[in-house]
Amino acid sequence: MRKLPLLLIIAAGSVFAQQKDLQLDAVRAYGAGDYATAKSLFESLLAENPRNTSAQAYLKMIAAKQREGTGLEASLKKVIIPKVELHDSTVQEAVTFVAQHVKDLTKGKQIVNVVWLVPPTDTNSTVTLSLENVPATEVLKYIADIAKLQLEYDPMALKIKPGGPATAAATPAVAPAP
Repeated sequence: MRKLPLLLIIAAGSVFAQQKDLQLDAVRAYGAGDYATAKSLFESLLAENPRNTSAQAYLKMIAAKQREGTGLEASLKKVIIPKVELHDSTVQEAVTFVAQHVKDLTKGKQIVNVVWLVPPTDTNSTVTLSLENVPATEVLKYIADIAKLQLEYDPMALKIKPGGPATAAATPAVAPAP
């Protein structure tokens, strides 16, 4: 009879240790800016213990972060580029133009790290834009739309991927590189 309560105590201790490890993993994911993983882990914690106030608080913070965008995206929304004049520029030249203007306008406080996840043939499109007083995020969106690319903002880098939708207005601006 004494073995049953001891087994229950050991099992409860094991579950508590697993919950603690799961919570640490969730907090680490949150700290690394991996909000999708953190959200999934905190939701798992809440499924086990709906009264976990720490998990509830982190889920609220994740929801707020997701509403405002990632750190990089939120920062770039605040950077207004006064004038954009691009004529038959390659996609890479256009993105470099935006990245350099962001760096200049923020006096080096904001850097745009770019990760190209597209084959070189997908960056042969040319871009023509004429804009004034536009957030950097919007300029990048227009470039991506014209070139049929996708943008994904990570906390520390902008990922450029193949296959973004081209808007009807942007389609005529796409021209093959010579």
